[in-house]
Amino acid sequence: MSNRLRDYWRGKTVLITGASSGLGAAVTAALAPFGVKFGLLSRREEKLQELANRLSKSGSWFWIRACDVRRREEVFAAVNDFQKAAGRIEAAWVNSGVVADSSFRKWKWENYDNLIDTNLNGAIYTTMACLQIMVPQKSGTIIGIGSAASMRGLGARGVYSLTKIGLHYFLESMAVELPEIQFTMIHPGFVDTPINQGNPNRFWLMQPPQAAQRMIKAVAKRKRVVIYPLPMKVLYRLTQIVPAGLYRKVAQRAIKLSRPAKSN
Repeated sequence: MSNRLRDYWRGKTVLITGASSGLGAAVTAALAPFGVKFGLLSRREEKLQELANRLSKSGSWFWIRACDVRRREEVFAAVNDFQKAAGRIEAAWVNSGVVADSSFRKWKWENYDNLIDTNLNGAIYTTMACLQIMVPQKSGTIIGIGSAASMRGLGARGVYSLTKIGLHYFLESMAVELPEIQFTMIHPGFVDTPINQGNPNRFWLMQPPQAAQRMIKAVAKRKRVVIYPLPMKVLYRLTQIVPAGLYRKVAQRAIKLSRPAKSN
């Protein structure tokens, strides 16, 4: 355990959305040894309680709340109640997310609404609720969880890609306005979590504990943008600079690789 990691996270008050499974649960487990005060939000309160029970001997403190990030009033109430219970909020992992097919031939408006309301609106609600607390403190950290799918508009995942790059741009704009707040945007590649386990074409696959360690270290180093693993970072950057015509030809051939899994 590095001194930087310990000094950054020890005793911090941390809010995590989508904490009941996947990356949210993995980050909670990774931070628990640092004696963190956790505010854990998810629609599945029983899963949050199971996670808190499993980590009860870690030395951390757990506050849990069932919360649907698609509902702005619920998000603001939960964030404010956690702040009252914990005294302050020093870091927020804006993590809740779903994935669904948004291809033309399988278009469903309910999928569109769920993607926008969860991945983008819910993320913005969470961010703004936390910033209302952090800005008067003149300190705080917002960590946005995006996706490598934000590299370009991916076939069958257009709306998902939109929500993730939209969150990136939103946090970037907030970082310009609020230099006293740390903003870190993280774009993971494939991590073995429920959100993508129905996809048979995962590559450079990472396990959640390994991914969580990378993320908490990157935040402690105050990184602004993080893309992992390294091969995915290279692919991400190369894909962004490929001319549109060439990208479309390659993407059309590789469309099966971007086939969405069921949402969690």
